[in-house]
Amino acid sequence: MARKRPEGNCHICGEFGPLSFEHIPPKKAFNNRPVISMDFNQALELGPNEPTKGKGNVQQKGMGTYTLCERCNNLTGHWYGNRFVDWCYQGMNILHRTNGSPTLFYMNYMFPLAIIKQILVMFFSVNGSGFRNANQELVDFVLNRDAKYLPPKYRVFVYYNIEGKSRKIGPVVLWRSGQMHTVSEISYPPFGYVLALDSEPPDSQLFEISHFARFGYNEFAVMELRLPVLPTHLMFPGDYRNENEIREQYARSKRIAQGISDND
Repeated sequence: MARKRPEGNCHICGEFGPLSFEHIPPKKAFNNRPVISMDFNQALELGPNEPTKGKGNVQQKGMGTYTLCERCNNLTGHWYGNRFVDWCYQGMNILHRTNGSPTLFYMNYMFPLAIIKQILVMFFSVNGSGFRNANQELVDFVLNRDAKYLPPKYRVFVYYNIEGKSRKIGPVVLWRSGQMHTVSEISYPPFGYVLALDSEPPDSQLFEISHFARFGYNEFAVMELRLPVLPTHLMFPGDYRNENEIREQYARSKRIAQGISDND
């Protein structure tokens, strides 16, 4: 007997009914292998390089969840999926050719509007079914293939990501240097993505691609992009520390808790 699909409100159109499995990112963008999925609280307990075996649930289909109705899944996948996948292959090729350390500007051949819309579709899935209610402008943007321009309150950022753990989180509120940041984040090789809502990005290294929304749907572009390579060892959004930085800060915090100064 076929397993009955979960029911709920589609994260994009809002209609109630059977939900289809949305790969985050699309299956063809290297997301076709089993992954371990765990809730946010479980993930927060993981240290850098800590194995996930025996924790969480194994998703045989790849990273994703049941979030979209069949119609929204098929429409957005047909309109944006393949063009987004092409961009991911280019990104992985750049990382391969540079041994994971690109430092120059590299040519990217792409359809920018489809790419940013696919990224936003992924954030609809990650951000919960209520996200659409407060962001109708984004609903209209992704469900109209030819719609251009993002409202200024939405900013999209990208980075290369091949080190650490994949994460999909949001929306959350972060405090950094006295500033509040409301963000969602998705990382899965070769890229990580951050959606900032009415706020600055949580890290100045992130490369903004909000201007991708200014192109037409069939407008092809060749862009020179220089993206940072950032690790995601912990499940905290906006945290791009390497393993040594994490361990050093942990040791420093432990010394402070014990009343030991750095000079002792």
